[in-house]
Amino acid sequence: MNTAWILEEINNISQIGMTVNGVTRLAFSENDLKARAYLKKLIDDIGLEYREDTFGNMFALYKPTGAEGQIIGTGSHIDTVPNGGKYDGLLGVISSLAAIKTIKEKNIHISRPLELIVFQAEESSRFGHSTMGSKIMAGKLDNFVQWEQSADNNGISLVEAMKEAGYNFYDINKSVVEKDRYKAFVELHIDQSKTMKYEDKPVAVVDGIAAPLRVKVTIHGEAAHSGSTAMRYRKDALVIASELVLAVRNLSLAYDERNAIATVSKLDIFPSVMNVVPGTAVMYIDIRGINSKTIDELFGLIRAESSKIALRYKASCEIELLSSEKPCMLNNYVSDIIEKSCKELKIPYMHTVSGAGHDTMNMAEITECGMIFVKNDSGVSHHQNEEILKEDIEQGARLLYQTLKNLAK
Repeated sequence: MNTAWILEEINNISQIGMTVNGVTRLAFSENDLKARAYLKKLIDDIGLEYREDTFGNMFALYKPTGAEGQIIGTGSHIDTVPNGGKYDGLLGVISSLAAIKTIKEKNIHISRPLELIVFQAEESSRFGHSTMGSKIMAGKLDNFVQWEQSADNNGISLVEAMKEAGYNFYDINKSVVEKDRYKAFVELHIDQSKTMKYEDKPVAVVDGIAAPLRVKVTIHGEAAHSGSTAMRYRKDALVIASELVLAVRNLSLAYDERNAIATVSKLDIFPSVMNVVPGTAVMYIDIRGINSKTIDELFGLIRAESSKIALRYKASCEIELLSSEKPCMLNNYVSDIIEKSCKELKIPYMHTVSGAGHDTMNMAEITECGMIFVKNDSGVSHHQNEEILKEDIEQGARLLYQTLKNLAK
């Protein structure tokens, strides 16, 4: 594998949207379109068959003479969070492209076609919905109305952003993939935790991907004058919310060993002025786990605790389920082949689970899937300090190359 080529192209694309605070390439933005244009030129230079679907997912097919039947897919995404790192998503895309490029240049015999997939709008940063491109491919269109109504922080709707970029939102159903198109799919991604760093393993076989259950809690206290209202008579919505924040943390700690976690990720108070006791607090809670039963248990405890805390203050609360996705287990022949490839290459490896969502969890609805994690030397992701050592990138790329050869032979 040409590690120098991989590093060079990651660096070239990461310059698109680079600021002093990190990389910002939001879905359907100008920077996103520039990066996609650069990537298309790379694909054309390698000589792959290129196409896009109606949502902007990108595909690059390598089908040499004799390669027939269902396709082996690989890839990731190139959109980022605001001020993100340069490896999240992009590492998987360039490593996949490098593997296909090498197989093509070396004229390695494969019996099945290989296809790079670059998913659009994996991050939820701009429109509040994650892994949209792969959801659409898998036919998961239940949130169509929510997507249609979604807008970014500047008030630009997804419908408008797509139109500006040359796509029609109302055609996205045409991007649903036939169930038998892919034989398998494998995604390489940077580890977004400190787990592999602590275990000091360059790569990992991912056994499962956690799914989010997202909840909105509205606490109805009572707005009052901050100077003339005695403390004993207050129904301070922020105080109630603060107790719930700590309760969510403590409940989550009890589920840590069961691979479930909960985070209060956003908190708004109203009227939010200096001289008024907050009358309303709106909290957003992100609950994740790799087992649906465990997620539901944790949600039930949080819901009960919300009501109990509010009642103690003679206030009330409303709990709204915003979304609930299904965890994805990856114990199948693709994972077995990843592990076999590690052994063939004598690369040290471990097994892990992903607390973050990935496009693979949607692709698993239409084909057998596997994931490879590469050690994150900084232990942080969605941040400009995200870092991978050159030797770990090389090991990850070699492993993906070997896995694709084994899947396609």
